[in-house]
Amino acid sequence: MNEPVASSPPAPTALTIEPDPDPAAVAPGPGPDEWIGLLHRAADGAYGLDVIYDLLELVAARFALDDLIVAVTNETLGPQAFRLGRRPIGSDGRELLDRGPGLIAAPRAVPPGAQRLVLGLVEVVLTTELARRHVIRDPSTGLLSLPVFNETLRSAAAQSARHGWSFTVLLLEVDAGGHPERPAELQRLGRSLGRVLRTGDAGTHLRRSTFTALLPNATRESLDDLVGRFREESGLADGALRYASAITPQDSVDAAELLRLASSRLRDG
Repeated sequence: MNEPVASSPPAPTALTIEPDPDPAAVAPGPGPDEWIGLLHRAADGAYGLDVIYDLLELVAARFALDDLIVAVTNETLGPQAFRLGRRPIGSDGRELLDRGPGLIAAPRAVPPGAQRLVLGLVEVVLTTELARRHVIRDPSTGLLSLPVFNETLRSAAAQSARHGWSFTVLLLEVDAGGHPERPAELQRLGRSLGRVLRTGDAGTHLRRSTFTALLPNATRESLDDLVGRFREESGLADGALRYASAITPQDSVDAAELLRLASSRLRDG
């Protein structure tokens, strides 16, 4: 809940906000330009949850607050709470989560209009972040989504054709006790694969009980080592895992042909 960035308005932390002596009598929260800037950043998706904490800083400065907790209930994530300065959520925050969406502020309350704006913007940030992560990552396995992996493979194949860059396409076919396609088992296997991939590697769930990975500059030794670590991490027996590979530029520099060759070698065993 460890991707170009469009230009954005100045960061809210660069703005000067003077607290009003009577917060209840003034406009609800940061000014229009500040809200627009935050909305642009929230919709961009590149800033992630930082936008929420920037928002809390702005509201705290506007209303002279020492502490601020906001809680929302997201349809996908469930109850979520955020605290000024990224402080731990204490008992007050947990009680707020139990009650539902709302704010706790100290030493004074945030006016209702500002509360509605804060809750709305937090929901925008969470929805944008979820959409971004679901497009890039499969939410179940944590591996790349298949469309993103395919685009990564096509780009790598093009670089190999131009510059002779070498990489390996690895296919892993699992027989996990006769039930490899159960969602919980696929999730477990996908997360096991993700833990053994190196920085720079890319992996995805290809189909049914088959996973694939793109491994730059892999050698036969490093390939066998990765398969061994996956077998150990996932707890698979020796006979429950088959694998095959294709390499650029020796086998092909076409993405589809690399996958076809690896699949053919997997079938031929």
